[in-house]
Amino acid sequence: MIVFLLANAKVPSIDAVIAAARDRDIAKLAYAELFAAPRLPRATYIFGNLDMLSWSGLRSAAAAYRQLRAQGVRVLNDPARVASRFGLLRQLYLAGMNQFNAYRAEEGVRPQRWPVFLRIEASHGGPISQLLNRWEEVRGAIAEAVAAGIPLTTILIVEYAGQPVRPGLFRRLAIYRIGDRSVADTCVHERDWRAKEGEDGIATPELYEDELRIVRDNPYRDVVGKAFDLAGIDYGRADFGLVDGRVQVYEINPTPFVELLGDGPSPLRSESNRLSNAHYLDALRQLDSPAGPFLKPFDPKLVPKPSR
Repeated sequence: MIVFLLANAKVPSIDAVIAAARDRDIAKLAYAELFAAPRLPRATYIFGNLDMLSWSGLRSAAAAYRQLRAQGVRVLNDPARVASRFGLLRQLYLAGMNQFNAYRAEEGVRPQRWPVFLRIEASHGGPISQLLNRWEEVRGAIAEAVAAGIPLTTILIVEYAGQPVRPGLFRRLAIYRIGDRSVADTCVHERDWRAKEGEDGIATPELYEDELRIVRDNPYRDVVGKAFDLAGIDYGRADFGLVDGRVQVYEINPTPFVELLGDGPSPLRSESNRLSNAHYLDALRQLDSPAGPFLKPFDPKLVPKPSR
């Protein structure tokens, strides 16, 4: 059995996986349910949505991680270790892996390279601004966001690092880490620099052929694997791009929305979808834990208290 722990179990982030993995017992459980359960099933537990937890919730999740591990079950994504989006981007920059840096808006630090954009740290909805080319534009965009009710402490300034794969066409790549396995996902092609949702009918046959190569051979696994290591993430998806041939990691989401796509607009894309789905589900099966006696419930008395 595999249990995905989520801030809100109603969010359909892994519903497609649950539907597809008919030969495996995969479940969602909200943290509130985890903390209140009188007993817990023996399973592999994947801690997700850590960026959506409060400080106290994160401490409780970290305690639950340790209590489960002490009972001999497999647990992924240590809540006490997983880096924030800002922390990861800064580490990747300082390690020389990313060419771009990120800043907290409240720091008031001027970026070193332009353009930049704004985004909310705990949101996976993409940028909240267009590309900004001057400090005055940045200050104005921050003021507008704060006036709209977005807390200053949640806003990041991120230096732009993107490059079209073809004139006017951008590509976002992605890799899953699933325990010890690395799985290349299919690409997103879009005319917008954000490359968030993808557009049908704009990728060329050559791009789909290259995508199939990426899904089959996973050529960027080693570089992206180092980013997962820095992030402290055992299960999640890294979104990245290539700039002058160098991998640039934009984010690692420990609770990605998993789509298991079927037929695509071309036979090449359909084969990439099939192969990526098969690799993902096979890697997930390797995490499966056999049934056994129930586990002890979460003990709130074991949550570390803050020092005075």
